[in-house]
Amino acid sequence: MLSIPSLLRVLLVVASPLFVKAMPATHATIIESEEQLLSSYDYIVIGGGTAGLVVANRLSEDGKDTVLVIEAGRILSGDEELYKVLIPGNITSWNLPQPAEFQWNITSLPNKQLNNRTTTVVVPHIVGGGTAINGMQFDRGSRRDYDEWAEYIGDEGWGWESMLRYFKKSETFHPPSPEVAAKWGITYDPSAHGTSGPVHSSYAPQVYPHFRPFIAAEKALGVSVPYDHTNGEAIGSYWTPNSIDPASWTRSYSKTAYHTLSAKRRNYHLLPRRTVTKILFSGTSATGVRFGSIKGAPSTTLKAKKEIILSAGGVQSARLLQISGIGDKRLLKKHGVAVVVDLPGVGQNFQDHAGASLQYDMKLDPEITQFAINATFRELAMEQYLRNRTGPYVLCPAGPHLSFYTLPMITDRYEELVSMAEKEDDAKYLREGIHPTVLAGYKRQKKLLLAGFRTNNSAVNENVLTLTSVQKPLSRGFVEISSADPWANPLVDWRTLSNPFDMAVVVEGARFIRRIWARPEVEELSPREIVPGLAVNSEKQLQDWVRKTQTPTFWHSSCSCAMGKREEGGVVDGRLRVYGTKGLRVVDASVMPMIPATHISATVYAIAERGADLIRGRA
Repeated sequence: MLSIPSLLRVLLVVASPLFVKAMPATHATIIESEEQLLSSYDYIVIGGGTAGLVVANRLSEDGKDTVLVIEAGRILSGDEELYKVLIPGNITSWNLPQPAEFQWNITSLPNKQLNNRTTTVVVPHIVGGGTAINGMQFDRGSRRDYDEWAEYIGDEGWGWESMLRYFKKSETFHPPSPEVAAKWGITYDPSAHGTSGPVHSSYAPQVYPHFRPFIAAEKALGVSVPYDHTNGEAIGSYWTPNSIDPASWTRSYSKTAYHTLSAKRRNYHLLPRRTVTKILFSGTSATGVRFGSIKGAPSTTLKAKKEIILSAGGVQSARLLQISGIGDKRLLKKHGVAVVVDLPGVGQNFQDHAGASLQYDMKLDPEITQFAINATFRELAMEQYLRNRTGPYVLCPAGPHLSFYTLPMITDRYEELVSMAEKEDDAKYLREGIHPTVLAGYKRQKKLLLAGFRTNNSAVNENVLTLTSVQKPLSRGFVEISSADPWANPLVDWRTLSNPFDMAVVVEGARFIRRIWARPEVEELSPREIVPGLAVNSEKQLQDWVRKTQTPTFWHSSCSCAMGKREEGGVVDGRLRVYGTKGLRVVDASVMPMIPATHISATVYAIAERGADLIRGRA
């Protein structure tokens, strides 16, 4: 018998400036010193993560424009990359990269609704970004998730029908083997998938048997099973591909997918281990960047002839805009930062997925048990993987199955809960002193979201066997600079569960999980709840358990530089241009106005693919 640990943990599975001298283009793609740089570049991309490497790849592919990516983290190769990043099962067995090495050392502010607990803010610090350390789920949100973006922004280019093109553009899809498909009933729609994109997606070569009774129990409770969630029907219980290359059974991530292609070009340069400390402006036109290796070391200034693309992610993009003078003038003046553009939405509207896991004793496949607790078994499994790429190390954390539930699926109280949220004062649960434009945008978001929550077209809760979570939160957090020091970490507050509707979703999700594991379809697994325990049953008891155990992050930091109208707190327009500036765009997870109900890497790839087309005038 194995006490299942929190599966959530598994899911979560530049001093004085130096001016560069003009010099001929170097043959080296990876720049090791400032002397190798050009005097200027057509495009400078800040951040070599999931989105930044996509944008740089597309902007450099015609060979005409020079493109530089500046990334604060290291680039891995060889055995180090293999063992720390590429082997899928190293996440499953919790051999996670250490925060000091591949993450920024940021801790959140105390979260009031989580008993004032603080949490590590996972901000990737490595070439490849979040796709180098995530759980390799390659799912998409539902049609409604992206159509809500289009309606909110007023730009159909961000709706499902348009975005599908970009999901497919990023992907090379590998169907499951006929044997696996037949055994497990895995169906897929080839028209929804890409066939020649840089990112490989595939299904696991083996599936653990507990999925069969679990899915049967879900179906008995009315959970739908879509033919292929990637065609816009990401609602219910479904099989999903992972971002794994089946040719080698290794992680397919932004570095191996996009950088590897770009590295063959003379007009593409990547400068790792350098942190951009400021975006430079002439008036309100972005002209260049300042960067350095460590605090106190000499800094370097470099010009961009066409545009600067900010792709530093859901936390760092907002911080860098603020430290460069783009943000709420009240915040900037407080810290002595000269105001370039007063843009109150920068750093607001911050969102993530959040959840808590029940824990059960149950009978599982012996391999799962041994892989979790037996170091000797893991050593043998690693030998097997290195020998012929088989065994448990080919599998990613959650495997090939996901469940995303609508509110009507998990509770009969859905109308009551939505009505209560509609009647509440929209500002009541937001941050005190919220700017009127940000409040105006939130009101429109909330109206769109609640309309969807009444339907079976919008998922609110994800479950991975025993996980209950908030997928479309009404709570809003923030990211803010803590001082005028460009090397100082920002203040990050998810404000998780600040809106009581989100707590209701988690609690109702926990009750639904109990209904699943009480079904006769799962009796063969002999499930027995141990956390929080069946004695914890009242609303208050379950809420107390959630406050003690819930994580505020699935490592999906998003929405802090949101697309939208400027008068509604928007930071960028539908073409991803920063309001009030010229030559500056944001292309990453921070531009989402509302976080979709999905693991976000496939969505970020699609945003970046569309962003690159917008920059080139092709969309």
